[in-house]
Amino acid sequence: MKLVMYQYAERGYRLGAMTDGERVVDLNYAYENRLAAEGEPGYEALAAAVVPADTVAFLVGGKRSWAGAAAALEGAKGSRCPDLAACGKRFVFDRKEIHLGAPVQNPVRIICLSHNYHDFLKETGLPKPEAPRIFSKYNNALCGPDDPIIYPKMTKTLGYEVELAFVIGKRGRHVPKERAMEYIGGYMVLNDVSASDLTERDKQVLRGKTFDNFAPCGPYLLSADELPDPGNLDVKLWVNDRLLQSSNTRELVYDCPTLVSFLSEVFTLEPGDIVATGTPGGLAKFRKPTTFMQVGDVCTLEIDRLGRLSNRIVAEEERSF
Repeated sequence: MKLVMYQYAERGYRLGAMTDGERVVDLNYAYENRLAAEGEPGYEALAAAVVPADTVAFLVGGKRSWAGAAAALEGAKGSRCPDLAACGKRFVFDRKEIHLGAPVQNPVRIICLSHNYHDFLKETGLPKPEAPRIFSKYNNALCGPDDPIIYPKMTKTLGYEVELAFVIGKRGRHVPKERAMEYIGGYMVLNDVSASDLTERDKQVLRGKTFDNFAPCGPYLLSADELPDPGNLDVKLWVNDRLLQSSNTRELVYDCPTLVSFLSEVFTLEPGDIVATGTPGGLAKFRKPTTFMQVGDVCTLEIDRLGRLSNRIVAEEERSF
């Protein structure tokens, strides 16, 4: 299942499923419709409990929510514009009608890995880290495929980083590596956008990694059951039409199960936590000449089975609140 968070008209972000690349089904409303058609008197409350309209709440629901979503999709088959839906709410949309945001809107954590590709270490001459090296981003950095990457006035060097990200599907602490895959809810593409001059100046990465819209992700979250082996995926990134990163997740130093187990020794993993597994070689700051992004560029990322994520670079505007 390809989970998205979408906006339509006056609605806030709601959980949907991309069915064929051209349509999105609102899972909560589709489940409401199924229950209403069956005569369930409390269909709205029951649908909100079983198939919530938010990705994190949905993941908390576990197997019951996944089963409800599958039933909702089955019931929505063949519906193109159900204006006469039993629940009284439209739940099927053409892709061009909606705005896609980050597939996960409000995670407890965004955890990122550094120095986690063998080809990156070879290119830079850096040693293999003795343990996974982690840092964090804040939720303000999240954005989706229909959002721009904002070029902050504070930096002069805007970098790109294509990354495989996984999302935790259930709560876990001290997870053994052999059971780690049970705790992954899904996978998506993530761009770990970086202000390289600021990370160099600060000697740590928080400021340079967590400006608004510095973590574009999507276009969807692919459920883990549809990607049983994340360890052999081609990973690519282009700026405009120029291929600047190309690798495979076979090059990961610490793979997904290792990361789940390691991180669960540090803190309790929660449903919706995003883990970006690191980037391969080809970074802008290490190229000669450098290839930092500029206003007007389009940065496109692609990972096998996880689709393409493209975002245009726009200048920061002065805003006050």
